[in-house]
Amino acid sequence: MEPAQFLTDFHQYFKPVKDVSIVIGVSGGADSLSLAHLLLNSGLALIPAHFDHQLRIVSAAQAAEVAALMNRWGLPIEPGSGDVREFATNHKMGVEEAARVCRYEFLFSVAQKYKAQAVLTAHHLDDQVETVLMHFLRGSGINGLSGMRLCESLKQFSEEIPLWRPLLSTSKEEILDYCQRHDIEPIEDESNQELRYFRNRLRHELIPQIEKIQPSFRTIAARNARVVELDRQALERVTEQAWRDSLSEAHPGKALVFDRETWERLDEAIQYRLLMKAANTLVPGLRDLGFAELQRAKETIESRLPGKDFKAGILISNQAESFILSLGRFDLLQPEFPQLPDGISITLTLKKPAKLQHGWQISANLVDREEYENLSTEAKQAKDHAWLNPADVEWPLEVRRSVVGERWSPLGMVHKRQKMSDFLVNSKIPRAVRQAWPVVSSGGAVLWVAGLRIAQAWRLTGDETEVLHLQLIPPAVI
Repeated sequence: MEPAQFLTDFHQYFKPVKDVSIVIGVSGGADSLSLAHLLLNSGLALIPAHFDHQLRIVSAAQAAEVAALMNRWGLPIEPGSGDVREFATNHKMGVEEAARVCRYEFLFSVAQKYKAQAVLTAHHLDDQVETVLMHFLRGSGINGLSGMRLCESLKQFSEEIPLWRPLLSTSKEEILDYCQRHDIEPIEDESNQELRYFRNRLRHELIPQIEKIQPSFRTIAARNARVVELDRQALERVTEQAWRDSLSEAHPGKALVFDRETWERLDEAIQYRLLMKAANTLVPGLRDLGFAELQRAKETIESRLPGKDFKAGILISNQAESFILSLGRFDLLQPEFPQLPDGISITLTLKKPAKLQHGWQISANLVDREEYENLSTEAKQAKDHAWLNPADVEWPLEVRRSVVGERWSPLGMVHKRQKMSDFLVNSKIPRAVRQAWPVVSSGGAVLWVAGLRIAQAWRLTGDETEVLHLQLIPPAVI
């Protein structure tokens, strides 16, 4: 590993812009110091950044050592620190994962501060082998077995700034040799020897045992990761097309709606990849999504039964022609049913109809009793028409959603009240549209559950001079 060849490769693969900052994660170890040293004479605007995880007594002193070394190299450092153990406890994750999250949040915050073109880390070939093996032991699929990528976007940390790993094809042995030849003294993190960490057990115990059987294990594993990455890229292109074909609605940060018929035509492998993509779209950076969770999710979708938790607060809800992945409960507005938007009520007057979602409307007008009597029985009994006694009606009327726990007395129910939720169930209204079903009310009292039934209190008694006519108008009629 020589600076001249490294810089040639670096400019070939990454094509950096000369006057735009680049943030380098510098821990003080041989890897990151080698990377910083290799780029010293690149002419690029380098910003070394060091994060103190506060996991060791000596970490603050070592952070000061790293800062002093960078200053001697003419690279003033951006320091950062955080209580990783507290973060791990608060977010219910392991210390290793918490350290990774805290470190990347810091590096990308520095990159945002300087409007950097990239964040560089010194992950190398041995790290790649450990990552692939770790994913294999945890039951990862092809995404995990392809390992880390030379350049990628970590959307959970930044939408615009990519992560580069220029040393990913360089072995640890080459890095140590480079340090020795250029008189670089690494500031070693003694926790890298502690076997309570999963990665360290792989590095110091498992991999040496495997190499007794297959001395070329690291080379083979790294090569396999590159081959699997090519397969992953091909599958990703197929997955993107399947995503475009099957995703019928996207509500950013809330829900994704998929067409069931299109989904059922997909190969099983692509179905699993769609689920992974959906989960990571709703919860960017979601990790440890294994085959068992994907299999349960697929079974839930195919069962068409009520929703179940998928992963990280994502709920799966089944509809007749679609299924939904959502963060918490999500009511799908379906165009074939009259629906009100969330949190909105609409005023209804004799002159101004109430406009619902997807082109539905509710109108109100008064007709003479004689005109009503001349209507056909079919017109009087049509479910999308309501004929009511206008006495005591307070104007304007309100078109709203039903209230949680609301009770009312539908026509035919004398001196009794029924839960609105039970009425909608008994009326065979699909679960997904019950909450947004329009209810016409006067002074808070229900007059008509649109398209279903009027209230007993506003039934016609025969002595009205005028009749209140409410009509539910579908989009095709408007």
